[in-house]
Formats: sequence, C-alpha cells, structure tokens
Amino acid sequence: MALIISVAAQKGGVGKSTLSINLASCLHSSGHSVLVVDTDPQGTCQAWATRGASRGLSGPPVVAIEGASLRRDLPQVAKGFDVVIVDTPPRAGAESVGAMLVADLVVIPVIPGAADVWAIQQTLATLEQARQLRPEIVSTLVLNRADRTTLAKMTRQAIDGLGTKVLSTTLGSRVAFGEAVLAGTGVVDFAADSAAASEVRALTKELLGSLGELNGTTEEDRAAG
Repeated sequence: MALIISVAAQKGGVGKSTLSINLASCLHSSGHSVLVVDTDPQGTCQAWATRGASRGLSGPPVVAIEGASLRRDLPQVAKGFDVVIVDTPPRAGAESVGAMLVADLVVIPVIPGAADVWAIQQTLATLEQARQLRPEIVSTLVLNRADRTTLAKMTRQAIDGLGTKVLSTTLGSRVAFGEAVLAGTGVVDFAADSAAASEVRALTKELLGSLGELNGTTEEDRAAG
C-alpha cells in the first residue's frame, strides 16, 4: 500500500502547495512512484503539473479529488504508487478531517508569526478529531519560510511547546522555491546545488525517518539524495 502524506494547515499562505510539490518532486527524482492529489479548489498543484507538461518535463502525476470524496476515491486512485502526497485547502472541517483520516503522516507547515502559531492550534484540534477514529496517525510540524530573525526563533520556540513533533529541518525563505514552481518543476531539479534543494532533501529524509521502515526498506534507502 502507498504511504500517504497529507500536507494540512488551517491558515492559508503557509506554503502547503509548495511543500507538497517539492516533497513529491524530491521523491519522484529519487526513483519513487509518486502521486500528488490536489484537494484545494485553487488547483495550484494541477496548474504546476500543466506548466511542467507544457515544457516537456516529466514530473509526478497530479489528480484532483474533492475533499468530501477523498476517503472513498483515494484507495483506488493510489494503487500502484509508493507515495501519495495530498495537498489540502486552507480550512478546517469535514474536508480537512477527511484528508487527515486517509494519511499515515500529516505534515503541518507553519511560517514565522504569532497569527500562524495561533492558527496551528486550530489545525491540531482538527487532527485530534481525526485521531478519535484513527489514533495511529503520525503528525509533525515543519517551520517554513524561516530566516535568521528573532521572530523565526520565537516561532520555533512556540511550536516546540505545542506537544507535537517539530522537524529539525526547516525550509528557508528562498526565491528558488517560487522560481521552481513557476517553471513547473521541483527545486531539486530546478536548482540541484542550491540551499533550497539541500533543505528539501534533508526534510524528505527526516520525514521518512519519522515513520521508520516503509515497505520493508529503511529510511536511508527510501529518502531522497
């Protein structure tokens, strides 16, 4: 069965689609069979895939599924893939719970700022609703668009105190991420030697490590890079 990773957050603008795209691209580039499921009505992942195809690039396939039908449709759609990345809309409710219920791992991005830390607590409350039905769901927070400012350090301290695992790897506020998405590819292919690409590889490896063995292989075998 496929490993299913849902990227979710109550607040918009925290980089869910960019994170989903780059996780999928990193795994795809390292030889895994990856599917991206776009449940966000904005369709960022779909637009990204269309852009890549128009340039003749070979990236992971993207399909659109409405959040309300995700639990019903995903098992059939996910057949034959190693990993499924689910990009979610910026809202709580039944759709967010559904995306969490299908997930082996829920990744919650947060960017520096008080409003974002407060919104994460709403996301964690939604996650607890999902865990009432599936207690085994693993979750982790990832600091995104981070820099060396005091605000980023304070945000890190705040999310460390929320009782949910926080990845040690952070993603910086880097132009390469936006440029890669606009080009229809992931940063590991767009700028392989960049700091952004190194961060994505490290993040992917740490995420897989947090789940232990996958399909009989170690995280070193499965992780990108």
